[in-house]
Amino acid sequence: MQESEIIGQLRDWILERAGAASDRLTDNEMPILDEGLLSSLDIVEFILFIESLREEEVDIENIEPEVFTNLRTLYDAFFADKSQVIAS
Repeated sequence: MQESEIIGQLRDWILERAGAASDRLTDNEMPILDEGLLSSLDIVEFILFIESLREEEVDIENIEPEVFTNLRTLYDAFFADKSQVIAS
């Protein structure tokens, strides 16, 4: 999967979960938690979704809170190193 596809899927999941219109998350740098698009309770399910996209478990012991700042930080934390391995 390409970076834009992954970010698009992350965006779609967040917007659907929040019940928000697409204009609430138009930029990869827009804050996710500060905008109220995800609550701390949503994070567990979101991590499960990320694992399904990665096709690999996430080491939750090493997740820093700032990873959930925006779509860019999410991609960088969970997918950037895997971009060579993730197949379409």
